[in-house]
Amino acid sequence: MFKNLFFSIYGNNIIKIPLTIIFGILLIFMIFFKDIYNLKRLKEDYKSFIFLLLFFVWSLFSISYSSSENYVWYKLLGLGTNFLAFFGVLIMKEISLKRFTKYFSYFTYFFSLIFFLINPNSISKNFIFQEYFNEVYIQGWYLVLGQLLIVNMLLIFSFSEKKKIIYNLLISFNIICLLGGRFPIVLALIVFFIISIYLIQKKYLTKKLLIQFFKSLTIIILINSVLNLSSKTYQSLLLRSIYRFEVLSSSFYDVNFLNDQESLNQENNSFNKRLEYLLFSKNKIFKSKSSLILGYGLGSFSNEYDQTDRRLYPHNIIVEIVFELGLIGLLLALAFLISNSSSYKGFFTNLALLAALTLLINSMKSSSIVDLRLLFALLAISIFHFNKLTLQN
Repeated sequence: MFKNLFFSIYGNNIIKIPLTIIFGILLIFMIFFKDIYNLKRLKEDYKSFIFLLLFFVWSLFSISYSSSENYVWYKLLGLGTNFLAFFGVLIMKEISLKRFTKYFSYFTYFFSLIFFLINPNSISKNFIFQEYFNEVYIQGWYLVLGQLLIVNMLLIFSFSEKKKIIYNLLISFNIICLLGGRFPIVLALIVFFIISIYLIQKKYLTKKLLIQFFKSLTIIILINSVLNLSSKTYQSLLLRSIYRFEVLSSSFYDVNFLNDQESLNQENNSFNKRLEYLLFSKNKIFKSKSSLILGYGLGSFSNEYDQTDRRLYPHNIIVEIVFELGLIGLLLALAFLISNSSSYKGFFTNLALLAALTLLINSMKSSSIVDLRLLFALLAISIFHFNKLTLQN
């Protein structure tokens, strides 16, 4: 997101800065010079990640028959950063989930504020800060931030103060609604429901807690009401969120705040294009035995779809894995997850695992396999550091 913000201000043709490589090298240097890492864990816990290594080896092998000549190397690098995030967490001696959550919340709220100030996806297109930014680079933030805020809704239960948990929970959900991502809103509601059921089942939902919740909810509603009455920007954000849900049902044609039919078509295309990718993938995968078992090779989706060598993916990581790496790749990925099933202790209190699960669910409709660094890091926390973590009642 730092890179996208930099490009939106200065453009990406001024200077080529390989930020992914730079941050990767910095992490490697930290591993060797910081005392917080223990490389012996690689030897001690090798059984936990052997299938993950085999998955990477198979990805390397698939390059030999991939139709991609250029993008495949960028995808391999992106895939490597996922593994770097996983192993970077694995070899850490200790992780404070509470401290991680605190800085994670600050980061997410900060970029949410930037997004709202620029508001690149606004309907009116007349926000004062838009002229200083190239909106192309940050238009997709509303989905990314939606994912991060759902993760935040779960991780904040590592805090001990109930009031802080409630406010962060409500603020995160409020921002998700303003961002307008349809799936993040639905998933956030599901998370809310699951949290409520768990609290009721464990008898944590006391009268005192309910009073605190409704007090906090009242304050949040009042703030929203004031902002809605006093700010056209805020009104536009709310209208856009409502509009995106209406577009999904293809019945939102008579609205006062939208006269641009092209904008309506763009919203519909977002859904239709993903459906087209999935149908295309299905036909190509089952075209032959080799395409089903071996796939078409790493980074090959765009070349097979429209004969271009670029970043393109079917917006579903299972379909993406089977399309490019075949059933062999999928079985290796599943073997990695299943082999660590005994480490997923106390499912409903393993906050990192729950957060990783929400990212995995979201990746079924909008992410590529190379964009899952946070998922891999949270998965590593849930496997290797959960015994040091506890859920605050």
